[in-house]
Amino acid sequence: MKKTFFNILILGIILALVSCGGEEQKQEDKNIAKGLFILNEGTFTYANSSLTFYDPVADTVENNLFYRVNLAPLGDVANSMAIDENGMYIVVNNSKYIYKVDEKTMKYEAKLDGLTSPRHIMLIDKNKAYLSDQESTGLWIFNPATMQKTGFVETGNTTEKMVRVGNEVVVTNWSNYYQPETSNSTIQFIDVETDKLVDEMNVTAEPHSIVLDKNNNIWVLCSGGYMPPCEPALFCINPATRQIVKRFDFAEGDYPSSMVIDKSGENLYILNGGFGTMDLYKMSVDADALPTTALVNSQSMVFSTVAVSEDGGIYLTDVKNYVQNGDVLRYDSNGNLISKFEVGIIPGMMMFN
Repeated sequence: MKKTFFNILILGIILALVSCGGEEQKQEDKNIAKGLFILNEGTFTYANSSLTFYDPVADTVENNLFYRVNLAPLGDVANSMAIDENGMYIVVNNSKYIYKVDEKTMKYEAKLDGLTSPRHIMLIDKNKAYLSDQESTGLWIFNPATMQKTGFVETGNTTEKMVRVGNEVVVTNWSNYYQPETSNSTIQFIDVETDKLVDEMNVTAEPHSIVLDKNNNIWVLCSGGYMPPCEPALFCINPATRQIVKRFDFAEGDYPSSMVIDKSGENLYILNGGFGTMDLYKMSVDADALPTTALVNSQSMVFSTVAVSEDGGIYLTDVKNYVQNGDVLRYDSNGNLISKFEVGIIPGMMMFN
């Protein structure tokens, strides 16, 4: 009798634990408001990427959003995001695929896999998008509505970030790590009607950030590379004439790592510094010199990426030691700290919906 009672007790405990586990694994229903998405890269090969959403009005943070809605991991090294009328796309670099989810609910809709080293998306229209690649020499073409590959634009170089100017997409050639015979110091012009490479321009090594300003000029930020001679520089280029309008050279030892532009196209926000230090600088597109005073000093933080809201609010990611969860810090337009909140491991790209 005692043995039977003991067995029943153990069975009851097991059922209770299973029941609790089932409740913990329940899918969550979401209705995403207006706010900021933060894509956390996670640790390379650990498949612990995650998605965070921050609502600045309610001042609420939702971490592990993709997993909580879909009960599936996001993957290994989430790299970038994009949104259009079809949905939201999350590029997961080392897992070599793109997830498509509903923008409002975050529910999984489709997956495009069989890729090489996907990096960034440029949405052309509802049935066409370009995808840059760190290992292949060109851009993939895919249909965002059906999530099917439809072609390839051969550029001769690996591709990274892009900006659209009229009927052309300008893409940076940031890395030649996997293709050492190719260029990592050029930008290239793609005709979106013919999907052909039509021109290229020389800049300096590692052009990683590219934006379009109010004057329809493009700005290209180059880290200069790690190997001498290092030439960190910022270029303002007229894309119609292919002429360099202005060039700004950074000081020796500087390493500008990221750049965005505000909604009006009037001010650049640049992360620049040396080893272990990355301060934020604000620069007008009409300026004739690089700024010398930081808008936000990193102090003990390790800033990685920046985003600017429509009202001029500034968000900076702090990756800390690249192992523990990072933070996002929110500042007003004058660089005064408003708040900060914890996100996932290695917070990277940020995007407003």
